[in-house]
Amino acid sequence: MPYFFETYHVKLPKEKDRRRKLTDEDKEIIKRLYVDGIAIREIARIFKNKCSRRLIQFILFPDRTQKTEWKKYYNSDKHAKYIKSHRKYKYKVLMKDELWEMMKNI
Repeated sequence: MPYFFETYHVKLPKEKDRRRKLTDEDKEIIKRLYVDGIAIREIARIFKNKCSRRLIQFILFPDRTQKTEWKKYYNSDKHAKYIKSHRKYKYKVLMKDELWEMMKNI
């Protein structure tokens, strides 16, 4: 039986979604640093624990994301484990949150 949030497509708030590497504030800082004349490699060194240089390029130049061809590079068993753990995390977060109470009334 699917989880409630899968049936009704309930989304986590941005600050609680673990799949996001950078917050909106981080993205604005990256853009500001680039406009101020700091090189992409230097910005990548500043954010080295959070993201890659390529992600910074995608933030600065969104048109580059459409030029890349993504290939299947993940192991399906590993992916299934991750999805399962993400569903459990989402369930735990929504059970604590007021969103859960709101969504129960649907």
